[in-house]
Amino acid sequence: MFKFAKFQFVKRGFLFIGAAQVFGSLEAHAVALAPQDVVDLALKQAPAVQQAELSAQAEEGAAEKALGSYDLIWKLNPTYTYSEAQNLTGTSNPVDKTLAIDTSIAKAFSTGTTLGLEFNRISQESELSTFTSNLRRPTAASDVLSLSIRQALWRNILGAGDRAAISRADAKIEIARMNRQELLEAAILDSLSVYWNAYVAETQLRENSAARQKYEELVKAVRRKAGFNLSSPGELPRLEAEFEAADSRVKISSKDFLAALDKLRTNLQIGKDEAITFKATATETKDIPDFPKLKSVDIESLRPMVIAKLTMENAERDRTVAMQSARPKLDLVARAASTGVDAQSDGAFSKMSSGTSPTYMVGVELEVPLDSSLFRGTRAEASARYRIAEIDFKLAKDRLRDSLIDAERSAQALRDNALSSIEIVTKRSRVVREFEASYRQGRTPLVELIRAFNELFDAQLNRARSVGNYMIALNQWAAIRDELVKGEKQ
Repeated sequence: MFKFAKFQFVKRGFLFIGAAQVFGSLEAHAVALAPQDVVDLALKQAPAVQQAELSAQAEEGAAEKALGSYDLIWKLNPTYTYSEAQNLTGTSNPVDKTLAIDTSIAKAFSTGTTLGLEFNRISQESELSTFTSNLRRPTAASDVLSLSIRQALWRNILGAGDRAAISRADAKIEIARMNRQELLEAAILDSLSVYWNAYVAETQLRENSAARQKYEELVKAVRRKAGFNLSSPGELPRLEAEFEAADSRVKISSKDFLAALDKLRTNLQIGKDEAITFKATATETKDIPDFPKLKSVDIESLRPMVIAKLTMENAERDRTVAMQSARPKLDLVARAASTGVDAQSDGAFSKMSSGTSPTYMVGVELEVPLDSSLFRGTRAEASARYRIAEIDFKLAKDRLRDSLIDAERSAQALRDNALSSIEIVTKRSRVVREFEASYRQGRTPLVELIRAFNELFDAQLNRARSVGNYMIALNQWAAIRDELVKGEKQ
């Protein structure tokens, strides 16, 4: 019952995107990460994935406990008694040595039936008193074997409530397995989001460093011009101010990148002494994956909908059990026993086995709750929980349908934005090249060149963010469609 489903991870291009180029040389102990590497590492060692596994095991264990009522129970109770006790009539034996063995086995069934088999043995050695010496021998043994049956006739009639409880436990186990897939999916999606956020932070640091270097070169050039009294008033301090601002942005982005890198290391359990490089680049339109053309998905088959449906069915079963438990209890009770008594244990057992001294009993047991607040409360609670589950099931379908549409729209919009951001960087780069040439010829003021530089650097940073957002949106879309993590049945 505790068999977990195996998973396969969709490797479609729109799920795990990794470009072919590596933008930095690998160090001796560097870890080069592509999105698929993130998935593999997350499955292998991410704490969130391990927590998902353990949470599913805990849920399955809790569901399995519900079947404990149908365990086969064996009991053994051996006792030895030494007695020199006296009674008021004075007929007690001076010494009684008694060995009693009681053992039983019982089993409940989903038909509302409980069977029990019990064996009782008493062996006694006594120093007989004058009152009992003529009635029995110093040794005596008694064996009793009895079979009992109890059948529910009204409350839990023929096990209707028991079968509902078993179905509820089975459904909870199935829910636990699906929740495991959902938790794994969330953990992997989180790891991919952390990866892309770290990539964007690294890109931001790189672009800010390039901007600082560019301003540093301009400051040096203008200082040389100022030495020959060729610079315009305010040029040098303006550039120096831009350089200071660029240097400040490098420091802030360095801090942000290190924080994002630490979060990625923690998420994937990568050692602090291992350098990380990113296999993801997207500086040209061809690096952006095409928008996937996918078939429509059956909402009813998606895990959130299946979980909602199973939850509603369990609430209905709980209501059935509650209604059953409020009925009067009427049980058929029957018992058959065979007794054997002899001076020796072997003889007692032989007589018991022969069935010469049987006992039969049959009857009914009626129990009626009178004005029970417990039963009224149980019925009211179960009915309310069923209505809540019914409403949740209807809302789940609407919300899931809206999420699917929104995820597709978001992915399309973010892809357009990513393509636009790449095109903007291309045009901003052209503006900078033309303004640089014009500035050297004295035809463009410095303020226009600075503005062009800042617009280019902002566009480059927005390009990295747009690409990262598009990659995350693709994975979120796949997760909603249950295609980021698939079970073996899908």
